Amino acid sequence: MKNVRFMFTFVLILATFTFAIDAQETPSKLINPVWLMANLENTDVRIIDIRDSVADYWLGHIPGAVYLSPDALRWPDGGVPVKLIPTRNLIELIEKLGIDSKTNVVIYSEKGDYKAPYLLWALDYLGHPRSGILDGGFSKWKSEGYPITQDYPKIKPTIYRDKLNKGVRAEIDQVKDAIASDSTVLIDVRPAELYSGEKGNWKRKGHIKGAINHFWGLDLNEDGTWKSKDELAKIYEEIGVTSDKIIIVSCGQGQMSAHTYFTLKHILGYPNVLNYDGSFNEWSNIEALPVETGSKP
Repeated sequence: MKNVRFMFTFVLILATFTFAIDAQETPSKLINPVWLMANLENTDVRIIDIRDSVADYWLGHIPGAVYLSPDALRWPDGGVPVKLIPTRNLIELIEKLGIDSKTNVVIYSEKGDYKAPYLLWALDYLGHPRSGILDGGFSKWKSEGYPITQDYPKIKPTIYRDKLNKGVRAEIDQVKDAIASDSTVLIDVRPAELYSGEKGNWKRKGHIKGAINHFWGLDLNEDGTWKSKDELAKIYEEIGVTSDKIIIVSCGQGQMSAHTYFTLKHILGYPNVLNYDGSFNEWSNIEALPVETGSKP
């Protein structure tokens, strides 16, 4: 009996060790807490906490996680507020986080939140190959009893070499062209009342002409995890968003749309997905650009 127990324990330890070694590459862009727990001590992994408040980080965070304010990723561009910071500043920020081109970056925010996908999209824009999002965020990690700490990690700055990938970011001229293109789909992922123009804080209310509405939160389960690939594929096919199209996603300021970008690009594997981070924030303030109201495109 003792020999059986010994063999079971040995096999379990061996399996755990092998899993941790193999897991230097994230299994997918959507990270399971089990994988992250097995890789907390992996020096190739950098965990980023991008929740709204640093106070939440102080109260408790995943061991090894470094805090990044979501506001640090955005500033004005030519008078347009809250667009992605310039590449040189983004690289400097990444270096301060201790990330180099080989680092496996795991990002989390609150339950079912769009800030983590925004950072991952920014990393995609830099051409960073190794990144993922903790499915269900900090809420799921905590509710399932995984460890939490109040200690800060010790981070050494790096030198980052980017390989800029412009194919994941839509500029305003691409959006203008998309309005008259049969090969491109525009998706506005804001809540229906913002899309229709019933509510909103912009100079003009409504949505970009021709954009269809799909609220980003519909891609999630109640616990903040993503729905299955099959469920998501069905949802998007029903609204005419298919893998053969060029897809431009927008919202109010590029954050919600980054969530849908992640769903389409990294869960469904659609090849041509671009996030328009200028979004209605930029579009609505230019009088010459067409804006529509109502619930139908």
